[in-house]
Amino acid sequence: MPYVVAVDAGGTQTRVGCFGLEGWLLARAVGAGGSPSHNHAAAENVCSTIAAAVTEGGLAVEDAVAMAAGVAGYPIDGEADWIGAFFDGSALTCPRHVVNDAVIAHRGALAGAPGVIVVGGTGSMVAAITADGTVLASGRFQHYAGGARHLVFDVMHRILLGEYADADLTFVGTVLAWWGARDVADLRRIVLGLGGLDHNDVKRRYGGLAPAVTAAAGTSPLADAAVTRLAEKTAAGVRLLAPLVSDVAVPVALAGALATAPEFADRIGPLLSADSAPTVGVVTAALDPLGGAALTALQSVGVPVTPEILGRLQVSTVH
Repeated sequence: MPYVVAVDAGGTQTRVGCFGLEGWLLARAVGAGGSPSHNHAAAENVCSTIAAAVTEGGLAVEDAVAMAAGVAGYPIDGEADWIGAFFDGSALTCPRHVVNDAVIAHRGALAGAPGVIVVGGTGSMVAAITADGTVLASGRFQHYAGGARHLVFDVMHRILLGEYADADLTFVGTVLAWWGARDVADLRRIVLGLGGLDHNDVKRRYGGLAPAVTAAAGTSPLADAAVTRLAEKTAAGVRLLAPLVSDVAVPVALAGALATAPEFADRIGPLLSADSAPTVGVVTAALDPLGGAALTALQSVGVPVTPEILGRLQVSTVH
């Protein structure tokens, strides 16, 4: 039975889905992070997750007719030499279409329509796809909003500088506990000691604290200010790209654990809806990034995008 393989390889985890040509999910698997920017064993993690999905579905590798993969860290507007061998361990022989993970997130969220995608998780990307298919990242304007670890960096710096109030003490205690620190002085010692550790391990250690920051945004002025600053920086990236998409109205979708956290989404929405041209507003994503990869793979073999296909992919990719 012919099927396509969809891959969403992020910094924290890799998700793989095998889909029949009518859009139904046949098998899925979740593995370790697949971003070369954040995982030393990224290729092995992705290939083992693909193998797990194929095995779980009782599928034959030779029946795969296409693969579409979004890989965090892959150039959004070019190619990388390393990608040629990246999927060799998967045993797939079908055609492969590899893009940055923001592209499949955009493809799924906006179902192919022009607009802007905000990806906020382990890493960060604000990207637009125009009506003619051009992909542009906010980095073209020397802009970078930041991801989970950058949110935590902000909080940590202010704690180390003593810039917090009594209303923040519970949250500060959460931060100290995360690092196993007795007090702020001990936290400073621990942070300095991270210099000799693996860089990717350190990034994950910081990033893992981000959910505690967003969770505290409603009770801690320190956490609230950090999430708001990140939302402001992200909104600036969206507005830099919006005029390239349309001079009238530009849809914006959010993807990733940080960007879709209610505390972040609630703050970026009003920042985007402020009076300006073009009109920019957050919309509900049609599909998640794995669904976007599936849609890309299906289209590559001539399957048309229909409401029925979208509906099946929506059902199939629900977490």
